Amino acid sequence: MGNPREARGPVPTPAPEAAAPSPGTQAPTEAPVAEAPAPAAPAVSPWSETLGGPQDDTGSGLAVGRGGDVLWVTSGTPRSDEDREPVDGERLVLTLSRYAADGTRTWAKEFERNRLSDLRVAGSTGADGAVFLSGNAFLYSADFGLGEAQDGFLVKFSDDGAPEWQRRVGQKVYATAADAAGGVVALGEEWTTEAHTPQLVRYAADGAVRWTRTFDGAAEGTLLSAVALSATGTSVVAGRLVGPVTLDGRTFDAEGTGGFVVLAFDADGALAWGREVPGVNGRVGSVSVGADGTVAVAGEAVGLLVWNETTLDEGGPFVLTATADGQEQWAKRPTCGSASVGTVAAVESTGPVAVACGNRLTRYAADGALLGASTLAPETCSSGTCSLAATTLVALPDAGLVASGWQRDGAGAAWNQDAFLRLVTP
Repeated sequence: MGNPREARGPVPTPAPEAAAPSPGTQAPTEAPVAEAPAPAAPAVSPWSETLGGPQDDTGSGLAVGRGGDVLWVTSGTPRSDEDREPVDGERLVLTLSRYAADGTRTWAKEFERNRLSDLRVAGSTGADGAVFLSGNAFLYSADFGLGEAQDGFLVKFSDDGAPEWQRRVGQKVYATAADAAGGVVALGEEWTTEAHTPQLVRYAADGAVRWTRTFDGAAEGTLLSAVALSATGTSVVAGRLVGPVTLDGRTFDAEGTGGFVVLAFDADGALAWGREVPGVNGRVGSVSVGADGTVAVAGEAVGLLVWNETTLDEGGPFVLTATADGQEQWAKRPTCGSASVGTVAAVESTGPVAVACGNRLTRYAADGALLGASTLAPETCSSGTCSLAATTLVALPDAGLVASGWQRDGAGAAWNQDAFLRLVTP
């Protein structure tokens, strides 16, 4: 397994920075005589792990599978690829892992890789416990045990990590989400000499295509980059769209100026609802769907963002939510920590929405009220100069959030970067 370095066992939950009290509310000057009952213990204790070697390692994809298992994909890239001095033993490597909800590693599969990008993982919550790996083999093919995987690939593994089938989604694939029946939906692009056309493909458990939606008319600047599945089988797509694109009689970005879209397709692939945020540029980092169907979209905006009469006029990180039937709710601008590489969000099982940006984790109540923020600090820092950035975030079914990304130890050109995986509790 290469050179994994693990920091296992319980870790303290970062101390939250409480939201400011509501106007007109005054904190008591002394504690009451009777103590309030202690809060219920989380379903599992916080835990953390790092994985890495002499190369630069990053947590690229994260998902929740059967029984609350955590599925994780990491990528390792030689330091010399970033114009730094090479280090003995550095290599290109991909590791696909499964962890129990308590942090125990069930299995890990390591693959020597070529030039792969946009690595993502998805997991079935149903009886088969399937694991799906997707990414882009944009220069050379990859092999996950089923022969050459080319372009935008999707590979299904069994619950114990055995490869079952693989498909070419398109020239590119950006995001996947699995269902409880062992199927999966993949969001990618098919390229022609005329256009890069986004497409959403729904696969059955055996890899057969159930349906495909193509976004004909999408122009340069389009990047539909995130997808999630609801418990009812609705596929929710989010990203930037430059049109005009017509879906089931409804035209999005009719003026062709571009903007963010959030689109929902029912279990049969028909458009259920769609919302637009016109005129804004930037990138969507994630879309998450809660148990009640609440949708949360996070990313970075360039320009004015207006959502349900809320205006975020300075650009930067954002999170916005909608109801299960597409009614606009609230939009917020979370605070980012140092070394931010994107903004991602997850709807927790009890309704709050958590947002990770850099090393900051911010939580909002279901109605958008600020619940607090905390800092995700590196677990170990031998040099005394360390940084951390989250790249992905998911919510466990019962309680807690799992975050992944990278942490760096050292400064200048000599720092070492490892992937981290961490369960934190509110």
